[in-house]
Amino acid sequence: MRTLLPLLCWSLTVGAGLAQDARRHGESSQDRGLPNEPTAFRPYHADTDHPCNQVFRLLWLRRQQPSEVASTLPSEGPAAIAPGWVHGKRRGEPRDTKWFGGDGRLLPLEELGADKAALLAALARVDASVREELLSRHDLAVLFQHDLLRAAERVLDIGTELDLVPALRDLAMAVALDAGVISKLGNPWRRTLAQPENAALAARMPKDLEMGGKDASLREVTRKSTRLFDAEKSLLWSRVFLAHPDGNDALAAMLPPADGPAKGAQGPTVPIGFRAVLVQGIVAIDSKGTPRSTPLVFDVRTQELVNRDPLAASNATWTHDGLQFGIWQLQRQGLREGGAARAFRSIGPDDQDLFRDYGTGKHTTYRGQCSLCHRLSDTPENHLAGFPVLRPHARAAFAVTGWERFELAEQQA
Repeated sequence: MRTLLPLLCWSLTVGAGLAQDARRHGESSQDRGLPNEPTAFRPYHADTDHPCNQVFRLLWLRRQQPSEVASTLPSEGPAAIAPGWVHGKRRGEPRDTKWFGGDGRLLPLEELGADKAALLAALARVDASVREELLSRHDLAVLFQHDLLRAAERVLDIGTELDLVPALRDLAMAVALDAGVISKLGNPWRRTLAQPENAALAARMPKDLEMGGKDASLREVTRKSTRLFDAEKSLLWSRVFLAHPDGNDALAAMLPPADGPAKGAQGPTVPIGFRAVLVQGIVAIDSKGTPRSTPLVFDVRTQELVNRDPLAASNATWTHDGLQFGIWQLQRQGLREGGAARAFRSIGPDDQDLFRDYGTGKHTTYRGQCSLCHRLSDTPENHLAGFPVLRPHARAAFAVTGWERFELAEQQA
């Protein structure tokens, strides 16, 4: 779904509680942020060869050739920061083959090919004793089910290797929790923000992210959003909060009228200091087969307009034309090993990943991908400053109950 913030982010010096991932290439590498040792990913057990870990790695870590390679990558040479800089790319070649994936919401799975037999064998090894152990950690059981169901959805989307779907589906139901247990899951993001070293970040976040919660300073909005935020595909719920530097009355004046925007309306002009926060969490399937939105936050992204200076390399923002972002992703292994202190990874602007938001696997940086849809320059909607939720047809409106997006996600899933 693209009417809103496919990759929202806001740059901030984060505390030590937001872990940097030693399993990935570091800041000095041309492959910054990509996996450097796949077997080091042990999300569900300390044993590298545990069947749940094997399933995860076979589904979420792939060594493959990207369909496209963006010119924003350091391996492509210095990017010329000029209109159109975000669109440069070339076709992928065998020399571009790398490891992609890991924790996050970007599933690099295409076809398993030679790994199909290994996956079926690993699935079969998740027997009653393994499931019993997994189910003793409710949060990990929900995440493992999410891994299986996301992969099943991806296999259906590709349209090949469809015989995998029953095996993925049956195991997903075998680790399903009762509805009452799901409702009592903890919120790892809330626990992360409670760490003293993350006080500055917590001050910029909605004060109440619990199920159905409201916030007075960052107002949640409902909206018409695109398939990128459809729980049928993502198995995630998504909530969006907005803040106007002049307060809630000024924010209310920017939203379209309840009876619909005027024909041809262009939307408001966004002021410097305007902010958005996108929070996404897991939709689980309970033991009776019913989708349930959980408190398990999975992905947090923020966006802020900090200036309207011209596009230039010297404009030290993520988009180089005034927008700052921030992204934090839940790390299953960090949650297993260290709880709140290690549960989230902070994503940098030049970290890399394989993005398939538009149907093809493109290797690029988060800076390059964010700036495709959220920028001020080289766009007819400069007044919106990269906040497409404010397009009149998105019909942004203040949430009333705080449950709207949870309920919508359950319907979609």
